Amino acid sequence: MSSTRTNTYHIRIDMESKSSDLLLDKEQVPYPQSQAYFDEITIKKNQITIKAKRSGVVDLKGIFLNHQSALYRQITKALIYYYCVAREPIQINRITVEHNAALSSEKIEIKKIELSQVVGKKADLSILNNIDLTALKLIFIENTKAHGYLYGLSFLIKSLHADSKHGVFENNWKAFNAIYKAASGRTKDNDCHQFIRRHMVDNPQLYPLILSKVSGMTDELVRSNIRWVKFIHNDFATVKRTTAFKDFVLRNEDHRLIKIIKDSLSVREDNLKEENLYQEVVDHLNKNSSTVNEAHLAATLCIKYAYFARNKLIHAENIESGFRLLPFNKEEKEVAWLSSLLVLLIIDLINTNQSF
Repeated sequence: MSSTRTNTYHIRIDMESKSSDLLLDKEQVPYPQSQAYFDEITIKKNQITIKAKRSGVVDLKGIFLNHQSALYRQITKALIYYYCVAREPIQINRITVEHNAALSSEKIEIKKIELSQVVGKKADLSILNNIDLTALKLIFIENTKAHGYLYGLSFLIKSLHADSKHGVFENNWKAFNAIYKAASGRTKDNDCHQFIRRHMVDNPQLYPLILSKVSGMTDELVRSNIRWVKFIHNDFATVKRTTAFKDFVLRNEDHRLIKIIKDSLSVREDNLKEENLYQEVVDHLNKNSSTVNEAHLAATLCIKYAYFARNKLIHAENIESGFRLLPFNKEEKEVAWLSSLLVLLIIDLINTNQSF
């Protein structure tokens, strides 16, 4: 069978680094539509090399024009792994692709001036230091779950140098979206959200980054960074949603959420009383005034509330953020704060991918 793969491709990506530290050595990486064959990827801080054999001839320039190309997929995997390990915004200097066959050879070179860099020079990639490199190798696998994590990581890395706070949040949400679908094996957002919340609540030990982040928060800090009443009016807008609001309250036991809900209960008090649900809600709030449940707080902020903020942003329900003339206004502050939480949950989900 191997004799049919007579076309050899060498891809070399030169990075602007003086270090030749080895980051990954001769990793055997499967490629799309192949059950038995592998490409070889070696990553140094100053150079990435990919060796591949194929039965057919590949248009070398077409590799970079067709993002579904198997060779382009390998380049993407290598670059994502590179930045997660290097944790520096090192620029690509040039890419060389060489094709060798029995009777012919071809070579192209793409210079720096022709390239769109994966990360900007000012990107802060230090947060990637929290990614477990063994767990990261999932991106080299060829299956639906691995693809979701690969896509998610591409948005995560791009979020680290987005031009605006809203751009950072949007890319973080896209990263989370890709990964929660891959982890849950579901397609509907609500089903995915419920799955991730249950997993967080049932397995808090698998979420050390995000739970550590929220552990020191006070209800005042949380409330100051979000639009809680607007969230309640949006997600539980009508009398028909009163039971849903009651269920939402009863799902949460953490004392900080309890305090925030209690302080704003008046916005839904009449509805609850009309449906004879008010006392049940009040009893729950009183019962859990001192309860600590970091997973409930983290899940509510990162999933339920962040989804509300994401919808407000994506559905163009406000003026475009670029028209806010004063920097770091209230909305920017909110999405920046949510991004600082989301990125930790995303990395926890990457590190614990084997549990799904």
